[in-house]
Amino acid sequence: MSDYEMLKPLKDFKQEAEKLLPKIEKTRGTVVLPLLYSMNRLIAKPDVDEVYDILLEIGEQPRIDVILFSRGGDPDQAYIIGNMLQEFATERLTIVVPRFAKSAATIIACAGDELVMGPASELGPIDLIVEKTIENKRYYISVLSVMELIRMIREGIFGDATPKVLELIDKQLAFTEFGDYGRLMEHTIDLASRLLKRRMFKDNPDMAVKVAEELCKGWKSHNAAIIGPDLEDKLRLISPDSEEWREPWKLIWRLHRLWVNTVIEFESIQPPGIPLEALNIRVGKGIVFCVKPEI
Repeated sequence: MSDYEMLKPLKDFKQEAEKLLPKIEKTRGTVVLPLLYSMNRLIAKPDVDEVYDILLEIGEQPRIDVILFSRGGDPDQAYIIGNMLQEFATERLTIVVPRFAKSAATIIACAGDELVMGPASELGPIDLIVEKTIENKRYYISVLSVMELIRMIREGIFGDATPKVLELIDKQLAFTEFGDYGRLMEHTIDLASRLLKRRMFKDNPDMAVKVAEELCKGWKSHNAAIIGPDLEDKLRLISPDSEEWREPWKLIWRLHRLWVNTVIEFESIQPPGIPLEALNIRVGKGIVFCVKPEI
């Protein structure tokens, strides 16, 4: 396969997306910044530089709409990205989630003055994932799952099997590490609450902490779907059915389907085990973080 054939779906997405984005900006009267992560890319330290480059180019703007798609990544880098977005949107920062912004991406969602979510949109518990090597195999451990396991042990869920459970756990996760997991959970709460205090709940810091705690501790699964109705009394939600958003949302959903049918589909059909190379593509005023097969 030639380089052109390999990259054609990505080029097609860029070309078609850049026809839609000006239309979204026109209906919204804002700067629209897509921030899209493919399923093979997680929010990471180098991304901060890329996003900052974009923000420097567009400069401070009264209103910025961020179209966000990500399954998560590094919470600290998500926090920095959220902070940068707040710095450059001088009046209003709107985070738009057509489909999902999970785990660390939910921290970015917390940066907004408001959040637009439709019936198919979801956030996810802000759950730090810890990389650990056990018997020469690499595992990614959910801090939320560890804390839930501690709760189950404390409440006697395992009954007479508790000693055996403790023995098995200690072979894989030393009990001395459990305190570290607890501190990491508190750290993610702190990151989310700081962003919420600066914008969405700048007049109600106690509510910012309460919401951050629920986003980190209120769901028992790392993969839990947090949908609009779950957030109505927590975050400042805007319905895409509102008069202001009805037409922009149709265009945004077209952009999302284009994204899924080209970039996400392109990555999903790559043969298992093939080496993939990170690729960042400027799209409109925003950026796409994706991959391509190594040549």
